[in-house]
Formats: sequence, C-alpha cells, structure tokens
Amino acid sequence: MDFRMDKSSWAMLIFMIAAFMFLILEGAGGGMPMAGYLQAIGFSVAAMIALVAIMCIPVVIYCFVVKMIPDIDYSIRAAFAVTVIGIISNFIF
Repeated sequence: MDFRMDKSSWAMLIFMIAAFMFLILEGAGGGMPMAGYLQAIGFSVAAMIALVAIMCIPVVIYCFVVKMIPDIDYSIRAAFAVTVIGIISNFIF
C-alpha cells in the first residue's frame, strides 16, 4: 500500500473526527466536565482509525481484482462516504 496522503484526505479525516465528536457530545447532553471532552476526542480518533482500517479490507480486495496498487486515499474516501451516509441517516431517522 502507498501511505502518502493527499490534502483532501487530511480534510476528510478532520471532518470525520469533528462529526464523531459532535455526535458523541450531542448524545451526552450538556454540562460535561473537561474529562468528558477529552474522552470524546479519544473515542472520535479511535472510531476514525477503526473505520479507515475496516475500509482497507474491501479496498485491498477491489484493487487485487482490478490489478491496481492500493492507496490509503481510497480507504479514507470509502470511510468518508460511510460517515456521510451515517450522518444523513442519523438526521433522517
């Protein structure tokens, strides 16, 4: 795999962390102590890393079938798409 990232991938990662933090803090309600915000940051980063890692599996399989070199940007774009679909479904339902 190629682990160099585009600038758009960094923006997608930052958006995913911010979206996960928003959803965690929205579910927790108001009046959280500082430790709650630190935990929200930690869980957001962990969720983003896990989502990108999980999305590496179909990307590697697809790239193997199509005979192209896997790139971390593909996994980040797929994770971003899953995040956007999750956000839309969260606000719809």
